[in-house]
Amino acid sequence: MQDSWGRTIEYVRISLTEACNFCCPYCRPTEITPYSQEHLLTPDEWMTILGAFHRLGVRAVRLTGGEPLLYPHLNELLERISVSNWFEDISITTNGSYLASRANELHALGLDRVNISLDSLDEAVFDTCVGKSKQLPSVLAGIRSAIQTGFKQVKINTVLSRYWTDEEVRDVLSYIEQWPVVWRFIEYMPFQGSTFHGPSFDEWLSQLERILGEALQPLKDVYGFGPASYWALPSGKEIGLIFSMSHNYCDSCNRLRLTADGHMRVCLLRDDESDLIDLVRNGITVENLATYIEHVVQGKHKQHKGINMDTPGRPMWRIGG
Repeated sequence: MQDSWGRTIEYVRISLTEACNFCCPYCRPTEITPYSQEHLLTPDEWMTILGAFHRLGVRAVRLTGGEPLLYPHLNELLERISVSNWFEDISITTNGSYLASRANELHALGLDRVNISLDSLDEAVFDTCVGKSKQLPSVLAGIRSAIQTGFKQVKINTVLSRYWTDEEVRDVLSYIEQWPVVWRFIEYMPFQGSTFHGPSFDEWLSQLERILGEALQPLKDVYGFGPASYWALPSGKEIGLIFSMSHNYCDSCNRLRLTADGHMRVCLLRDDESDLIDLVRNGITVENLATYIEHVVQGKHKQHKGINMDTPGRPMWRIGG
């Protein structure tokens, strides 16, 4: 499937639930209320929607949230996606806090890759980042479990919602060298207005190179279907940079997003949405749903509005990570 700008759409991210046990300030300021676990899409409904995307040539699916491990039907849905053989890559994005006890079963059910959020390695700072205390040990346990389980790949996602000290940067660089993971740094996006702000692409790259004493080398290798550009450290270890605001990748965008209430967004940073679940619940066929999705995709804009964009109408937790 191609949009009207010639970009091939081959990757879909589906938010299974808005619920999360963390309260990261750049995502949402307060803990989600219990209603977020009500009126969830069923595995049957998700499979109907995913069947349409399969017909359209989508090659990869990522399960997100909220915290996707809180979705009560995760195991059933994951197994059904895997058994369908519709997609060549099945991945998940998680905060990692529940992963230690579930990594093995998720891998056995067909999960290929896992991304884990980790915004600081300092316990006190991490508590501020996630809005709760004493959470870092469970996340680190989840990372270790994911590494040991044997997923095709483990990625660490760090959102730069603030400026880092040189000491913090040196600390994370030491972990990058120790862990067999791909570490990615993600630019803060203004979903909660201008309360938080971190470095731009040029500022972060400059800080890394100053601390390392050498220039980072850009790489052509791509890991998975995501938007990161990859760079080699002097040691040869590779990191990813995702800076949607100051260094956008709109010209190569290959993805769509589905919210936990069954709406499709053709761009993370635009509020254009299409209600897919209403069509499914009214009996649309997979073939007709695919036709509808393909039509909507033709309205995908060439690019978002960049740093001058308005704050999206949906907060991040209602879009999906």
